[in-house]
Amino acid sequence: MKIGIVLNPASGRRGRRLFWSALRRALEARSADISLRETKGFGDAERHGRELAEDGCDLVLAVGGDGTVGEVAGGILRSHRPGAVFSFIPTGTGCDFARNFKIPREPARIAEHLVTAPVRSVDAGLLTCETEDGLTCTRHFINIASFGVSGEIVRAVNEARRGRKLPGRMVFFYHSLREILRYKPLSIRLRLDGEDVYDGPVTTVAIANGAWFGGGMKVAPEADVADGVFDVVIIKGAARLKVLTLMNSIYSGRHVKSPLVSTHRARLVEVWPAGEAASIDSDGEAPGHIPARFEVLPGAVNLLV
Repeated sequence: MKIGIVLNPASGRRGRRLFWSALRRALEARSADISLRETKGFGDAERHGRELAEDGCDLVLAVGGDGTVGEVAGGILRSHRPGAVFSFIPTGTGCDFARNFKIPREPARIAEHLVTAPVRSVDAGLLTCETEDGLTCTRHFINIASFGVSGEIVRAVNEARRGRKLPGRMVFFYHSLREILRYKPLSIRLRLDGEDVYDGPVTTVAIANGAWFGGGMKVAPEADVADGVFDVVIIKGAARLKVLTLMNSIYSGRHVKSPLVSTHRARLVEVWPAGEAASIDSDGEAPGHIPARFEVLPGAVNLLV
């Protein structure tokens, strides 16, 4: 079995070297031929994923956080072998996509899982937006894309140097609290499957394939990664105190009962700003801002999990 591994060396904590040594021995004991590539910056994971898929790897494995996972999946989808089998080992700050599955943590069990687990088709998303330079960006995502205060939170988390030794949930909680206190709701116009559904200020809008984002926030409790549609969660603009109160319930998914929240299902999401443009979060990365288009790609990823 030829396994291509894309590793984000900045992801994870102490004990990573021992973990990798044990995992590599376990994989090689199962006659795996391993090709390892490390990322150094934004875009590397997508490029490595594409190249490993085109090199004929039986499995392309992403090791890192949601950004690495999303980029590698996107690289496969952009390759000449978009059906190449994909899997991942979560080691990053958020690791929210992994919450949708039961994944082993011990090296020996991971190795066994990677050679015996079934492959299932799951959905992906295709985002088109504007970059900070005014260019058009097209990017795949596998978990959740969003805009509003969530975009500001992701920028803050990725740029922060302090707090990296804290658990991912605490890092996201700290920056979520700080950015909510700073954020002024921005007005948008939102269209779902060709129908205008909202026009006004928002705190955040999540276009969800998976259920979790933000280091454990269950923003879309009913989301299913293989149902062929997005769950779209609109959190309307409100006073900071109301948003902070709502934040207490988002980890359990109870926020959807709030009158500030509406949920929808759609295959195509289009959004335009009515004034200042809101920042976008795509699998824990910050590719640009609205206006934007989010299209679901049903069953696009062959995921071993």
